[in-house]
Amino acid sequence: MTDTASSPKISFIIPVLHLKRPKNVARFFMPRYTVREVVRDLTDNVSLASEIIIVCNGTDSELRDFVEKDARIHKFCINKVNVGVARGWNMGAELAEGEALCFVNDDVEIGKGSMEALYTALMQSPAIGQVGPRGAKWRNGQHVALVGEEQTEEADAVSGFLFMIREPLFREIGGFDVRYTPAGFEEVDMSYEIRRRGHKCLVVPKLAVHHHHHHGVSAYRSSVDYLGKSIDTQALHERNREYFLKKWKGFDAA
Repeated sequence: MTDTASSPKISFIIPVLHLKRPKNVARFFMPRYTVREVVRDLTDNVSLASEIIIVCNGTDSELRDFVEKDARIHKFCINKVNVGVARGWNMGAELAEGEALCFVNDDVEIGKGSMEALYTALMQSPAIGQVGPRGAKWRNGQHVALVGEEQTEEADAVSGFLFMIREPLFREIGGFDVRYTPAGFEEVDMSYEIRRRGHKCLVVPKLAVHHHHHHGVSAYRSSVDYLGKSIDTQALHERNREYFLKKWKGFDAA
């Protein structure tokens, strides 16, 4: 059970749009993992002192009711509109007090020992800026090979569904680039920024972590509403990839 008696070592930051995310009709047979299960996992399976921070990105009254009443949630922010992933993560980080900031999707299953292993890996050396259970080599705005499947390895970018960053480094960087709003490439951009500043991004394999991605927005083509606007997910991917390539032109160092 999570120890909250002392100052948190890990701040878990979870942006959420719906309490029960819409189903991907092409994967209707796959189970949905929701923020309810994520909060349960963090409470039951993390032994380090930690805090759970939820950022509500919308008007889902069921989600708001859950967040306001569940005592396992230590802090929360409720937005009237979807402000996007980058801003949501930044908002959660403003409330955080942990030595490590762990950004978690609301559809990630977290087992015992996994967060302790990531925290240990992150804190073993000041040279390490970011860790996660999956990551890849990237070239020309796309991943070309997974890394760290058998042993801990450096990655160009740590996968965005769950990753941990040293709190002082995050403050130094100034947060995620909100120009990727509403979503896409902001987590890759962060890994590139961490490496540009001379720190390592590590993948720690074989952890009790599973991403139930089948009903996520990236799993199928749809329209995303944000800040009073709307954009098709394919157009969003192309727009953000173009911006990413322009921003990081010439930076493909491993």
